[in-house]
Amino acid sequence: MEAFEDKEGLPRYTPVDEHVVRRSRRHRRRLVRLIVLLCLGFLAYRQWNRWDTHRAVSQERLRAEYAQCSKLRSTPQDPSGPRDRNARYLEGQKSVLIRNAIVWTGEPTVGTSPEDAHDGKGYSWVQADVLLERGLITQVGSGISLSLSDDIEIWDAQGRQLTAGIVDMHSHAGDDMLPDLRGSSDTNELSSDITPYVRSIDGINPLDPQIQVIKSGGVTTSLILPGSGNNIGGEAYVLKHAVGKANGRSELSAESMLADPDHNWRYMKMACGENAKRVYGRLGRDFGPFSRLGEAWYFRHAFEQASKLVKAQDDWCELADNSGAQNMESYLPLDLQWESLGAVLRGQVRIC
Repeated sequence: MEAFEDKEGLPRYTPVDEHVVRRSRRHRRRLVRLIVLLCLGFLAYRQWNRWDTHRAVSQERLRAEYAQCSKLRSTPQDPSGPRDRNARYLEGQKSVLIRNAIVWTGEPTVGTSPEDAHDGKGYSWVQADVLLERGLITQVGSGISLSLSDDIEIWDAQGRQLTAGIVDMHSHAGDDMLPDLRGSSDTNELSSDITPYVRSIDGINPLDPQIQVIKSGGVTTSLILPGSGNNIGGEAYVLKHAVGKANGRSELSAESMLADPDHNWRYMKMACGENAKRVYGRLGRDFGPFSRLGEAWYFRHAFEQASKLVKAQDDWCELADNSGAQNMESYLPLDLQWESLGAVLRGQVRIC
C-alpha cells in the first residue's frame, strides 16, 4: 500500500498506521482524564473525610480538654499568706475559746539566741488562752476578751497541757482496719506490683474505731498510704480524724475527712526494698518481682509508659496551641492507668 503525502510533501502514515496512532492517542487522552478524575476524587474524599471526622469531634469536649493543658503544665504551690478561714470550716460552726491552758507554742521564748533555738533550747510552756475562729488559731495569750454577742464555745483546760495536733506521715488507718477481721484489710492491691492507679481513699472506712482512738492520742492528721507490698502502691491522702456529727462534721464520708479539700498536692506511695520481693516471692506468683533486679525493671517499664503518655499529651497541647483546639481531629490522650504516674513526672505528685 502506498504511503500518502501531506501538503508539505512529507510522507504520511498509511491509513492502517494512522488508525493505530489515532486509537493510541485516544487511549492516552482517556488515561490522562482517568488519572485526573482519580486525583480529584481522592482529594475530594480526603477533604470529605477530614470534614466528616472534624464534624464527629465534639467542639465542646475539645475546648474542655484544651483547658486541661494549663493544668498539665502547672506545678502546685504550697498555700501561703494569711487566711481568713480553714478550708474545712463549715458555716455555722462556733468559735472555740480554751482558757487556762499550759500551751506549747513551738516558738522560743523572747531573748533566746538563734544558736540556742537551733539546739532546741529556750522552748517552754506558757500559761495562756487560745482562741479558734473559722477553724484557725487567731489568738494565743492571757485574758482574751470577748464581746457578749460572740456565739462561742468556752472550754476550761484547768491547767492541762495544750499542744498543736500531731501529724502522722505514715498511716494505714481506715484501710487496714481494727479489729483485724478476716478480709478487712484494703491496704495492698496485689493484682500487680505496679498499681499507681489505685487510691487509698477508696478503701477508707470512716467508722473504723481506731480513728477515734488515734485522735484521742493527739494525732489530728494522718497521711493514709497504700501498703508497701508493691513497688508502686498507689495514691495517698491526707485526712483529718474529725468525722461525723460527734466531731462537728455534717458528713460521714472519706471525702469529708480530707485535710486539704482543694487537693493542692497529690501523694504516692512507693516501696523500693524487700517488701515487694518478699510478698511476690512468697506468693509464688508467675508475675511480680522475685529480686531487686526485677523490681528495677518494673520501675523502668512503668515510668516508660507514663513518659509516653506525658509526651503524647504535650504534643497534643502544643498542636492545639498552634492550630486552635477547635481544629483538632482527636481528643487529648488519656490513660487512667498511667495518669497519676504521669503527674509524678510533671512534678505534681510527691513521693512518699
